[in-house]
Amino acid sequence: MKAVSISPDSIDSLEVQFEKKAELTEKERVRRISAVIRYAESKLRRQFPLLQKQNLLGLLIFAVSCLGFTFNAVLYLKDFIPAWMCIIGNAVYASFLHELEHDLIHNLYFKTRPAIQNSLMWGIWFLRGNLISPWYRRMIHLIHHKESGQKNDIEERLIGNGMKWGFKRLIITLDPLMTQLRFPEFIKEIPSFNIWSIWRATFPIFIIFNAIWISFIICKSWEIFNLSSYGWQMPFSPAYTAIVSALFVVLVAPNMLRQACLTFISSSCHYYGDIPKADLIRQMQVLHPWYLIPFQLFCFNFGSTHIIHHFVVNQPFYIRQLVAPLAHAAMQKYGIRFNDIQTLMRANRFSSTSSIS
Repeated sequence: MKAVSISPDSIDSLEVQFEKKAELTEKERVRRISAVIRYAESKLRRQFPLLQKQNLLGLLIFAVSCLGFTFNAVLYLKDFIPAWMCIIGNAVYASFLHELEHDLIHNLYFKTRPAIQNSLMWGIWFLRGNLISPWYRRMIHLIHHKESGQKNDIEERLIGNGMKWGFKRLIITLDPLMTQLRFPEFIKEIPSFNIWSIWRATFPIFIIFNAIWISFIICKSWEIFNLSSYGWQMPFSPAYTAIVSALFVVLVAPNMLRQACLTFISSSCHYYGDIPKADLIRQMQVLHPWYLIPFQLFCFNFGSTHIIHHFVVNQPFYIRQLVAPLAHAAMQKYGIRFNDIQTLMRANRFSSTSSIS
């Protein structure tokens, strides 16, 4: 399926009222960008009637991703593919599932059938278990849309947004378990922050995932440092060690790769700390330089397309990919930043003169 075939030069003709003006308000620029995105989506849906069957497409994406996970696991366990190939393949499938979960958070599939929606969320959480409960994520993600770039934006701050780059931000990027390092800040700065609600949202999948991850670290450390030669007894049986190693390759490593890429890209394309509340023009940038393609591969091109979601929320993730060329042209015209890599050195501040605490 090809993206919408409209020249960026034709943006002015999309609406008669898009006459050129010397100055446009922030609200007018947002309105024009949103109109272009919606126009591109409506044209796509007319061209490809299958896009109207949103629930069916959601189920197909879920089924294909689950089958892909299973197929790669079988190939790896039967020694038909090496571990690295299984990890990369399942990381890509996990990125599909993450985007599908994000759409479910916004009720884009089975809105009137919560039993099916919840079943899909459970299935996704099982295969993509290094994040907290999707139902808790729904709550903090909706806050993110209202408070993006503000202190109350727990979702983005949990993945390092607004922090100076250093060891602390690096380990938060690499492992979601390390997000707890930010809890003391949140307790001081966010009156509504409830540490117990986050910990409850880790049960049971996130707990199981990290138990496997920690067990794998212990097993590999035993092998690397040959601790058995010092008379220490391995705490796990050979059968348990083999199961943990297999689960690491099939489930844990792919999700850690996916999440690290997503965390790096997402926390880099959102601005924080010096932007007005609800200012869509300054909330995000388009981040898609060629050298970030390896990161984009494992988070479904997030840096290039997530900003589209902030302008038009009720749009499935695959539609965002298809409308991106025209959306980017409109964003460039109306003042959205592109590829502001220097934000990494500014702790995600929009302005180079903002103070960084």
